Amino acid sequence: MRITTLLAITLTVSILSFGAGQSKKLSPLPKELQGDIVPNFFILAPDNENRLSKKGLAGEVKKLGAKRVVFSFFATWCVNCTAEFTRLKENAAKLKEKGVYVYLIDVGENIIQEGKKVSDFVGQYAGNHFPLYFDQNANLLRDFGIIDRDAARFELPVILIMDADLRALGAFTETGDDFPQILWEDL
Repeated sequence: MRITTLLAITLTVSILSFGAGQSKKLSPLPKELQGDIVPNFFILAPDNENRLSKKGLAGEVKKLGAKRVVFSFFATWCVNCTAEFTRLKENAAKLKEKGVYVYLIDVGENIIQEGKKVSDFVGQYAGNHFPLYFDQNANLLRDFGIIDRDAARFELPVILIMDADLRALGAFTETGDDFPQILWEDL
């Protein structure tokens, strides 16, 4: 769980504001942490039946020929997520061209009670360019070490960048004028 410690430390350091300027991005991983692969996981699709797992994602990445995989964690109450989604939507073609595949992951909202609200939110701000999944209990954020096991409150958005082998390259909570270009640049 070395990745857990790294993500928790770096997100703690880079957390809170959202706006113009440079995105707060991680430095390359220290040598002793290089090669860490994200933990096993599964998340639900909006239909509440289909799931995405680490194994399934690895298959998708290979099939699509992805160079990078991005998990964008959000919630409908996150005001800053709307700006992020708008930028992602505006750059959807370029992201695909560069081999960056973005997965939108709603955090902390009940898929049954709030699924339509979440889908409408995504449609309004991100369009239909990116697959949507739910992490309604924030388990994925906890498993990745982005939030503490006992955390009831956390800041969003959180963007996790992985390579094609699902090794974490970095994570950040702030985006600036260089977003989403930093998703395909060298970290």
